Amino acid sequence: MQLKLPFHFDMETADPDDSMTLAILATHPKVNLVSVSVHPGGTDQIGFVRHVLRILDREDVRIGAGTPKSIAKRVSGFYRDWVGNFEDSNADDTAANIMAETLQKFPDCTLLTGAALTNPHSLLETGVFFNRWFCQGGFAGDNIVAKEHRLEKFDGKLVCATFNLNGNPLAAEALLSNPMAERRMISKNVCHGAVFTKEDAKLLIPYRNHNKGLDLFLKAVELKEKALHDTVAALLAIDPSKANWAEVIPYRKKGEWGCLEAEKHPEKSMSLITTYIPDLTDLWMVIKP
Repeated sequence: MQLKLPFHFDMETADPDDSMTLAILATHPKVNLVSVSVHPGGTDQIGFVRHVLRILDREDVRIGAGTPKSIAKRVSGFYRDWVGNFEDSNADDTAANIMAETLQKFPDCTLLTGAALTNPHSLLETGVFFNRWFCQGGFAGDNIVAKEHRLEKFDGKLVCATFNLNGNPLAAEALLSNPMAERRMISKNVCHGAVFTKEDAKLLIPYRNHNKGLDLFLKAVELKEKALHDTVAALLAIDPSKANWAEVIPYRKKGEWGCLEAEKHPEKSMSLITTYIPDLTDLWMVIKP
Protein backbone atom coordinates (compact mmCIF):
# COMPACT_ATOMS: atom_id res chain seq x y z
CA MET A 1 0.00 0.00 0.00
CA GLN A 2 1.42 3.39 -1.05
CA LEU A 3 1.80 5.91 1.76
CA LYS A 4 0.06 9.23 1.28
CA LEU A 5 2.18 12.36 0.89
CA PRO A 6 1.54 14.84 3.73
CA PHE A 7 0.72 18.33 2.39
CA HIS A 8 0.26 21.83 3.73
CA PHE A 9 -1.45 24.19 1.28
CA ASP A 10 -1.03 27.98 1.56
CA MET A 11 -3.79 29.59 -0.51
CA GLU A 12 -5.83 32.71 -1.23
CA THR A 13 -9.29 33.37 -2.66
CA ALA A 14 -8.70 36.13 -5.23
CA ASP A 15 -8.74 33.48 -7.97
CA PRO A 16 -10.95 30.35 -7.82
CA ASP A 17 -8.18 27.95 -8.85
CA ASP A 18 -6.76 27.87 -5.30
CA SER A 19 -10.09 26.65 -3.95
CA MET A 20 -10.55 24.17 -6.79
CA THR A 21 -7.09 22.85 -5.92
CA LEU A 22 -8.12 22.59 -2.27
CA ALA A 23 -11.00 20.31 -3.29
CA ILE A 24 -8.62 17.99 -5.14
CA LEU A 25 -6.01 17.86 -2.38
CA ALA A 26 -8.55 17.21 0.37
CA THR A 27 -9.65 13.86 -1.10
CA HIS A 28 -6.85 12.77 -3.45
CA PRO A 29 -5.84 9.17 -2.72
CA LYS A 30 -2.12 10.00 -2.84
CA VAL A 31 -2.35 13.06 -0.56
CA ASN A 32 -2.78 13.53 3.17
CA LEU A 33 -3.85 17.16 3.41
CA VAL A 34 -2.83 17.91 6.98
CA SER A 35 -3.36 21.67 7.15
CA VAL A 36 -4.18 24.82 5.20
CA SER A 37 -3.20 28.46 5.67
CA VAL A 38 -5.03 31.35 4.05
CA HIS A 39 -3.66 34.67 2.82
CA PRO A 40 -4.49 37.09 4.23
CA GLY A 41 -6.99 34.99 6.14
CA GLY A 42 -10.09 37.09 6.82
CA THR A 43 -13.08 35.56 8.55
CA ASP A 44 -15.06 35.19 5.30
CA GLN A 45 -12.11 33.36 3.69
CA ILE A 46 -11.78 31.05 6.69
CA GLY A 47 -15.52 30.45 6.71
CA PHE A 48 -15.43 29.48 3.05
CA VAL A 49 -12.44 27.13 3.45
CA ARG A 50 -14.03 25.52 6.49
CA HIS A 51 -17.27 25.04 4.55
CA VAL A 52 -15.47 23.33 1.65
CA LEU A 53 -13.63 20.99 4.01
CA ARG A 54 -16.93 20.19 5.76
CA ILE A 55 -18.54 19.28 2.42
CA LEU A 56 -15.60 16.94 1.76
CA ASP A 57 -15.71 15.32 5.22
CA ARG A 58 -12.31 16.83 6.08
CA GLU A 59 -13.11 18.83 9.18
CA ASP A 60 -9.92 17.36 10.69
CA VAL A 61 -7.77 19.67 8.52
CA ARG A 62 -6.28 22.48 10.61
CA ILE A 63 -6.70 26.03 9.24
CA GLY A 64 -4.35 28.96 9.83
CA ALA A 65 -4.72 32.65 8.94
CA GLY A 66 -2.17 35.33 8.18
CA THR A 67 -4.40 38.04 9.64
CA PRO A 68 -6.75 36.32 12.10
CA LYS A 69 -10.16 37.93 12.70
CA SER A 70 -9.90 40.41 9.80
CA ILE A 71 -13.45 41.19 8.68
CA ALA A 72 -12.58 42.67 5.26
CA LYS A 73 -14.58 40.84 2.56
CA ARG A 74 -12.50 38.87 0.06
CA VAL A 75 -14.79 36.04 -1.11
CA SER A 76 -16.68 36.77 -4.36
CA GLY A 77 -20.15 35.63 -5.37
CA PHE A 78 -18.65 32.86 -7.50
CA TYR A 79 -17.91 30.86 -4.38
CA ARG A 80 -21.51 30.90 -3.15
CA ASP A 81 -22.72 29.95 -6.63
CA TRP A 82 -20.34 27.01 -6.38
CA VAL A 83 -20.76 25.68 -2.83
CA GLY A 84 -23.78 27.54 -1.42
CA ASN A 85 -23.96 29.88 1.55
CA PHE A 86 -21.51 29.76 4.46
CA GLU A 87 -20.84 31.68 7.64
CA ASP A 88 -17.73 33.64 8.57
CA SER A 89 -15.38 31.75 10.86
CA ASN A 90 -12.16 32.16 12.80
CA ALA A 91 -8.99 30.19 12.04
CA ASP A 92 -7.66 27.54 14.39
CA ASP A 93 -4.45 29.56 14.87
CA THR A 94 -2.04 31.82 13.00
CA ALA A 95 -0.61 30.55 9.72
CA ALA A 96 2.90 30.27 11.19
CA ASN A 97 1.71 28.29 14.22
CA ILE A 98 -0.36 25.90 12.11
CA MET A 99 2.59 25.25 9.77
CA ALA A 100 4.97 24.72 12.69
CA GLU A 101 2.50 22.32 14.28
CA THR A 102 2.26 20.40 11.00
CA LEU A 103 6.04 20.13 10.68
CA GLN A 104 6.32 18.75 14.22
CA LYS A 105 3.93 15.94 13.31
CA PHE A 106 5.04 15.48 9.68
CA PRO A 107 8.69 16.57 9.21
CA ASP A 108 8.61 15.39 5.58
CA CYS A 109 5.50 17.45 4.77
CA THR A 110 5.31 19.12 1.33
CA LEU A 111 4.53 22.85 1.27
CA LEU A 112 2.42 23.95 -1.70
CA THR A 113 2.03 27.72 -2.13
CA GLY A 114 -0.55 29.42 -4.32
CA ALA A 115 -0.50 32.90 -2.80
CA ALA A 116 1.83 35.73 -1.90
CA LEU A 117 4.55 34.27 0.32
CA THR A 118 3.74 36.24 3.46
CA ASN A 119 2.49 33.23 5.45
CA PRO A 120 5.45 30.94 4.65
CA HIS A 121 7.84 33.78 5.43
CA SER A 122 6.26 34.17 8.86
CA LEU A 123 7.19 30.53 9.47
CA LEU A 124 10.76 31.05 8.21
CA GLU A 125 11.19 33.87 10.72
CA THR A 126 10.64 31.34 13.54
CA GLY A 127 13.77 29.45 12.42
CA VAL A 128 12.09 26.39 10.89
CA PHE A 129 10.86 25.62 7.39
CA PHE A 130 9.76 22.84 5.06
CA ASN A 131 12.35 20.77 3.20
CA ARG A 132 10.07 20.19 0.18
CA TRP A 133 8.34 23.21 -1.37
CA PHE A 134 6.36 23.59 -4.60
CA CYS A 135 5.75 27.25 -5.43
CA GLN A 136 3.25 28.41 -8.02
CA GLY A 137 5.15 31.40 -9.38
CA GLY A 138 8.37 32.49 -10.99
CA PHE A 139 9.41 32.83 -14.62
CA ALA A 140 11.72 30.81 -16.84
CA GLY A 141 12.79 33.00 -19.76
CA ASP A 142 14.48 32.47 -23.10
CA ASN A 143 17.77 31.51 -21.46
CA ILE A 144 16.04 28.57 -19.73
CA VAL A 145 13.23 27.42 -22.04
CA ALA A 146 13.91 26.03 -25.52
CA LYS A 147 12.30 28.11 -28.27
CA GLU A 148 9.97 25.32 -29.37
CA HIS A 149 8.54 25.13 -25.83
CA ARG A 150 7.89 28.85 -25.25
CA LEU A 151 4.44 30.39 -25.21
CA GLU A 152 4.25 33.03 -27.93
CA LYS A 153 3.35 35.85 -25.54
CA PHE A 154 6.51 35.22 -23.49
CA ASP A 155 8.91 34.61 -26.39
CA GLY A 156 11.78 37.10 -26.26
CA LYS A 157 11.58 37.67 -22.50
CA LEU A 158 14.21 36.98 -19.86
CA VAL A 159 12.15 38.43 -17.00
CA CYS A 160 8.45 38.91 -16.33
CA ALA A 161 6.20 40.05 -13.48
CA THR A 162 4.73 37.09 -11.60
CA PHE A 163 1.75 37.60 -9.28
CA ASN A 164 2.47 35.43 -6.25
CA LEU A 165 6.13 36.42 -5.90
CA ASN A 166 5.30 40.10 -6.32
CA GLY A 167 2.65 39.85 -3.60
CA ASN A 168 5.56 40.03 -1.14
CA PRO A 169 8.86 40.22 -3.05
CA LEU A 170 11.10 40.52 0.01
CA ALA A 171 9.54 37.37 1.47
CA ALA A 172 10.01 35.64 -1.89
CA GLU A 173 13.69 36.56 -2.06
CA ALA A 174 14.28 35.30 1.48
CA LEU A 175 12.50 32.00 0.86
CA LEU A 176 14.13 31.40 -2.52
CA SER A 177 17.62 31.87 -1.05
CA ASN A 178 16.96 29.59 1.93
CA PRO A 179 18.69 26.18 1.48
CA MET A 180 16.35 23.20 1.42
CA ALA A 181 16.30 19.66 0.04
CA GLU A 182 13.77 20.26 -2.76
CA ARG A 183 12.36 23.55 -4.03
CA ARG A 184 10.40 23.61 -7.28
CA MET A 185 8.76 26.55 -9.04
CA ILE A 186 5.91 26.31 -11.51
CA SER A 187 6.79 28.95 -14.09
CA LYS A 188 4.33 31.49 -15.45
CA ASN A 189 5.15 30.51 -19.02
CA VAL A 190 3.98 26.94 -18.26
CA CYS A 191 0.93 27.79 -16.13
CA HIS A 192 -0.53 30.17 -18.70
CA GLY A 193 -0.72 27.35 -21.22
CA ALA A 194 -2.58 25.03 -18.84
CA VAL A 195 -6.23 25.88 -19.50
CA PHE A 196 -8.56 23.16 -18.24
CA THR A 197 -11.62 23.05 -20.50
CA LYS A 198 -14.98 21.33 -20.32
CA GLU A 199 -13.62 18.88 -22.90
CA ASP A 200 -10.81 17.99 -20.47
CA ALA A 201 -13.43 17.56 -17.76
CA LYS A 202 -15.16 14.86 -19.80
CA LEU A 203 -12.12 12.61 -19.24
CA LEU A 204 -12.67 12.81 -15.47
CA ILE A 205 -16.46 12.53 -15.36
CA PRO A 206 -16.39 8.69 -15.06
CA TYR A 207 -14.53 9.07 -11.74
CA ARG A 208 -16.54 11.90 -10.16
CA ASN A 209 -19.00 9.73 -8.23
CA HIS A 210 -16.11 7.94 -6.52
CA ASN A 211 -14.51 11.07 -5.05
CA LYS A 212 -16.20 14.06 -3.38
CA GLY A 213 -13.31 16.42 -4.09
CA LEU A 214 -13.26 15.60 -7.78
CA ASP A 215 -17.03 16.05 -7.95
CA LEU A 216 -16.75 19.50 -6.32
CA PHE A 217 -13.85 20.45 -8.63
CA LEU A 218 -15.89 19.52 -11.71
CA LYS A 219 -18.85 21.57 -10.47
CA ALA A 220 -16.55 24.61 -10.44
CA VAL A 221 -15.36 23.84 -13.98
CA GLU A 222 -19.00 23.74 -15.12
CA LEU A 223 -19.31 27.33 -13.89
CA LYS A 224 -16.01 28.62 -15.27
CA GLU A 225 -13.27 27.41 -17.63
CA LYS A 226 -9.88 28.86 -16.71
CA ALA A 227 -6.15 28.38 -16.45
CA LEU A 228 -5.55 26.28 -13.35
CA HIS A 229 -2.22 27.62 -12.13
CA ASP A 230 -2.37 26.27 -8.59
CA THR A 231 -3.85 22.97 -9.72
CA VAL A 232 -0.90 22.46 -12.05
CA ALA A 233 1.45 23.10 -9.11
CA ALA A 234 -0.45 20.60 -6.94
CA LEU A 235 -0.45 17.89 -9.60
CA LEU A 236 3.28 18.33 -10.17
CA ALA A 237 3.87 18.12 -6.43
CA ILE A 238 2.07 14.76 -6.54
CA ASP A 239 3.94 13.62 -9.67
CA PRO A 240 6.92 15.80 -10.71
CA SER A 241 7.66 13.50 -13.66
CA LYS A 242 4.82 15.11 -15.63
CA ALA A 243 6.99 18.18 -16.41
CA ASN A 244 10.47 18.99 -17.61
CA TRP A 245 12.58 20.91 -15.09
CA ALA A 246 15.72 23.07 -15.15
CA GLU A 247 18.15 23.87 -12.32
CA VAL A 248 18.08 27.64 -11.79
CA ILE A 249 18.76 30.57 -9.49
CA PRO A 250 15.66 32.82 -9.38
CA TYR A 251 16.24 36.57 -9.21
CA ARG A 252 14.23 39.80 -9.14
CA LYS A 253 14.93 42.81 -11.37
CA LYS A 254 12.82 46.00 -11.17
CA GLY A 255 9.61 44.20 -10.20
CA GLU A 256 10.09 41.30 -12.62
CA TRP A 257 11.49 37.81 -12.11
CA GLY A 258 13.80 35.61 -14.10
CA CYS A 259 16.25 32.76 -13.64
CA LEU A 260 19.98 32.24 -14.03
CA GLU A 261 21.44 28.87 -14.96
CA ALA A 262 22.38 27.20 -11.67
CA GLU A 263 25.54 25.62 -13.08
CA LYS A 264 27.02 29.09 -13.54
CA HIS A 265 26.35 30.04 -9.91
CA PRO A 266 27.26 27.05 -7.72
CA GLU A 267 27.63 29.31 -4.67
CA LYS A 268 23.87 30.08 -4.64
CA SER A 269 20.93 27.99 -3.40
CA MET A 270 19.44 26.16 -6.38
CA SER A 271 15.79 25.72 -7.35
CA LEU A 272 14.07 23.68 -10.04
CA ILE A 273 11.63 25.37 -12.41
CA THR A 274 9.26 23.98 -15.01
CA THR A 275 10.23 24.49 -18.62
CA TYR A 276 7.59 22.38 -20.39
CA ILE A 277 4.73 19.95 -19.81
CA PRO A 278 4.99 17.34 -22.58
CA ASP A 279 1.42 16.02 -22.28
CA LEU A 280 -1.13 18.26 -20.60
CA THR A 281 -3.86 15.62 -20.74
CA ASP A 282 -1.56 13.20 -18.97
CA LEU A 283 -1.06 15.81 -16.25
CA TRP A 284 -4.81 16.36 -15.82
CA MET A 285 -5.27 12.63 -15.33
CA VAL A 286 -3.23 12.87 -12.11
CA ILE A 287 -6.43 14.38 -10.71
CA LYS A 288 -8.38 11.15 -10.99
CA PRO A 289 -8.76 8.97 -7.86
